[in-house]
Amino acid sequence: MDNMKIGKVNIDLKHYAGKDLYSEGEIEDRLLKVSEEKDPKEFRKVVEEHDEWAYLYHFAKERQNIVSWLPISKNDKVLEIGAGMGAITGELCKLASSVDAVDLSLKRSTINANRNKDFDNLSIRVGNFTDIEADLNEDYDWIMLIGVFEYAVAYMGSEKPYEDFLNIMKKHLKADGRIVIAIENRLGLKYFAGCKEDHTCLFFDGIENYKLDSHVRTFSRKGLEKIFKKVNITDYHFYYPYPDYKLPNTVFSDKRLPECGELKDNIRNFDQDRILLFDENKAYDGMIEDGMFEDFSNSFEVIIGPDVNVSYAKYSMERDDKYCIRTRIIEEGGVKKVEKASVYESGKEHIADIKKAMDELNKRFAGSDLSINKILDYNEDEGKIVLEYIEGKTLESILDDCVKKGDKEGFIKYFEKYKEYVSFNEEHPVTDDDLIFSNVIINENGWNLIDCEWVRFEKGNSSEIISRAINNYLLPGNFRNRIKEWIDCSTDFNEDSFIKERVLSENKAMSEIRHNIGKGIYDLKYLTDRVAAFDIRFQIYEDFGDGFREENSYFAVNIKKHGPNMELSIPIKEGIKNLRIDPGNRPVRFYVNQILLNGDDVTEKLIGINKNGCLDVRSCMQKNNTFVFRTEDPHFKLPVKTVNAKAGDILTIDCRAEYIY
Repeated sequence: MDNMKIGKVNIDLKHYAGKDLYSEGEIEDRLLKVSEEKDPKEFRKVVEEHDEWAYLYHFAKERQNIVSWLPISKNDKVLEIGAGMGAITGELCKLASSVDAVDLSLKRSTINANRNKDFDNLSIRVGNFTDIEADLNEDYDWIMLIGVFEYAVAYMGSEKPYEDFLNIMKKHLKADGRIVIAIENRLGLKYFAGCKEDHTCLFFDGIENYKLDSHVRTFSRKGLEKIFKKVNITDYHFYYPYPDYKLPNTVFSDKRLPECGELKDNIRNFDQDRILLFDENKAYDGMIEDGMFEDFSNSFEVIIGPDVNVSYAKYSMERDDKYCIRTRIIEEGGVKKVEKASVYESGKEHIADIKKAMDELNKRFAGSDLSINKILDYNEDEGKIVLEYIEGKTLESILDDCVKKGDKEGFIKYFEKYKEYVSFNEEHPVTDDDLIFSNVIINENGWNLIDCEWVRFEKGNSSEIISRAINNYLLPGNFRNRIKEWIDCSTDFNEDSFIKERVLSENKAMSEIRHNIGKGIYDLKYLTDRVAAFDIRFQIYEDFGDGFREENSYFAVNIKKHGPNMELSIPIKEGIKNLRIDPGNRPVRFYVNQILLNGDDVTEKLIGINKNGCLDVRSCMQKNNTFVFRTEDPHFKLPVKTVNAKAGDILTIDCRAEYIY
């Protein structure tokens, strides 16, 4: 069979080897079932119901953000290499006239076809790329290598796989076409901060230039540029998906780099445990100040070919569908503009409300010198509004400058001016709940209000707006806390409640999904405490029938260490009735993995009696053999007489300790 069809999608099997040479195992069967039984509109709920990385990675709408900002037109032909389960294929089909998708796996291609079965402009080819390549057209406007270029060794099997891969891609491109590469940065900041390398799952593997031979390899910015130079590619443009290219919420460029305080979403260990060695927010701020962000961005999106007219894109996706929008900074005829568009069909009404809000805010602030940025175009059918781009500094960044300089007088001057605007014509029935410092731009022409998205058409309360602005400003903490000495910052404003009420509805935030997937985050204090716990001095008390006495005690010296655990070997002496173990002299969480008497497990018979300082230990012990001591005299008793321990026997305790504080 050379072809099969699912819905309107044709799957070409001419070069299929007859079996899938790449698979993630049984999870693919479960994902296939979802694609067969669920409408793509239901995928968000599917992701939220399954606390697994695979569901998030393959079905999250956010995956499409890596391509949906690109100016792909309805006349364009797209080639997608390594299409997988179609995470971005459907978005490409919406944007382009035709999409040719290539993948090695039939099962993955079947999932792709199922989820995109209503598109008549999609064809999928299954098989090894080197076999399929001869059948591909040579007039593509766009070639997508999203999470693919790092696998060039597997694709090509040649001595210069990356160069050969690009040379082949160039052959299939129109003269003015573009190749898009999305790939992790080998030197991404998250790897320095303690995330494992995405492909090898090893700490610092990319930073150390890959310790083992591997079929996958990512590159630094300069590393990619060296490859481009070898194949005579000189027209290329770097973009920076943040937090990374897999689930990006923002795309920066050399024309619009991030500003200090803008990169706050850095805990991204969805699929693996991580260490947290330092505060990535602060590290990024320092790098931005020194002009080094481009080298340490977690991911790159490189456009090979003519540059595009988009310098910035931001997605607001952690919302109810009707509020999800995409914001882009575009440039046409040398003029910058801001475009806001609905992500879903249901969001068109929200775009209409933004237009109405700006019209009403213009009425409210008429007579003041606060300007509302102008509407340049509005398309109700497309759910899109285009606004003027205002140059200048945000009030937030100006206030930051005052705080850093210790300029209390300057800070108060700007803050009082801000309060005047918030209170101006307060009786007018329109309220901008999002009139925070970052949404005010100041330039030589005065103060300008932007991003009028959360507006109520009713009279508001200026004190609540001011309270939210202060609360929002203080959220990152750090140096901004200084303003508590300058102005009244007392507020009981609940930002989470505000967001939940107006934005999230019942949808889960990405941070909640990450938490539910359950991968660990271990900060430096936790790690150092774990190391310190290895140096606990275990004092062993022996009871020969007259209780525990200091003279009948000693410090254990025969301690073996394996991984995070310790193994105590305690010789049983003649006449011993009970033992008492004192794990250190400070509050500690103590895990008993197993207790052996001459190799026989006696754990259940010995633990759980005479705890000191434990909180609800009896139920806890029954579940996972854990002692929690919050005193500086932690100890527990082992009634060795109950297991008929004799002189010469060896009691072995396999355990782990962690200091609590």
